[in-house]
Amino acid sequence: RPVFTMSSDARDPNAPKKPLTALDFYAQAARRKEDAAKDVTADDTQTQASSELYELEFNNLSDAEKATWYKLARRDKIRYKKEMATYEPPVDSPSGCRLLLMGRFFPFDSEGIPFADTTLTIKEAQNSSHIGEDGGTGLNVWDGAQLLLRYIEKVPNIVKNKRVIELGSGCGIVGVAAAICGCKEVIMTDLAYALPLMRENVDINRVAWKDTDVVVSCKECDWFQPPPVDELLGHYDSKADVLLVADCVWLSSLIAPLLRTLKLYTTESTDVFITYQQRGKEAHDLFMEGIHNLFDVVDVDTLKEADLAKPDVFHLLHCKRKVS
Repeated sequence: RPVFTMSSDARDPNAPKKPLTALDFYAQAARRKEDAAKDVTADDTQTQASSELYELEFNNLSDAEKATWYKLARRDKIRYKKEMATYEPPVDSPSGCRLLLMGRFFPFDSEGIPFADTTLTIKEAQNSSHIGEDGGTGLNVWDGAQLLLRYIEKVPNIVKNKRVIELGSGCGIVGVAAAICGCKEVIMTDLAYALPLMRENVDINRVAWKDTDVVVSCKECDWFQPPPVDELLGHYDSKADVLLVADCVWLSSLIAPLLRTLKLYTTESTDVFITYQQRGKEAHDLFMEGIHNLFDVVDVDTLKEADLAKPDVFHLLHCKRKVS
């Protein structure tokens, strides 16, 4: 059975540190004010409670009060990008966690794959471990994306006539599929380095929905500092009906930012569909704990619901925000 594996080598200690969010800076400052004795005696439960309290306090700040922390976050993001521009990982090191492609479960051909009575043509590019927070994986089509693609093909009503946001769109194959299957609007997002290839793939496939009113856009969204939902959608008093995430869970350092972004962009009425491949234990445990804290989660039986076979290591999760 074709699978993906992930190297277990430790992250390069000389690699640039990930940028902190405004909430991170606020929490750091709040912690420094705490009694040192409490820091020494605090257990994991207290630490988790403190983190939740900091987030609540931060959310209740005025825009003027938040401005200081957002300014620090912007500076740190600039610092990170400058350091990454000159960073070269060791030749004999995978620079953290690099995915090794051992084979595909779902057939893929960059010249075109059949989809919903048409042909999808999706270009890939060579990734590089020093590109972006995700190691440049957004330049390739992964099996998790193809699983979500095929599920949308089998059950198009999950996106039909809906406003859709996709996180970590990469090459754009899932967002293009949503457009072909009749969504009202799809906003595909990823880090800046992935946008040129994503837009090229949108243009290549635009003929498949040229006679419809679907609106397709490609926008930058950094989970460490995601844009407000109204800025992403381009209009106020609106929300996404559906949020899609295809195989974006593999680096532990990205899970907390992803979960915060999911919380920011969803309401209790939003349907969230996540394809997920279990890899390392740390990332798996962090993700499963976090997603179940925020959402009611159903692990979809794709074979029963859509006659869609998949490897056991792949999951398709249907999530709805918990009712508060």
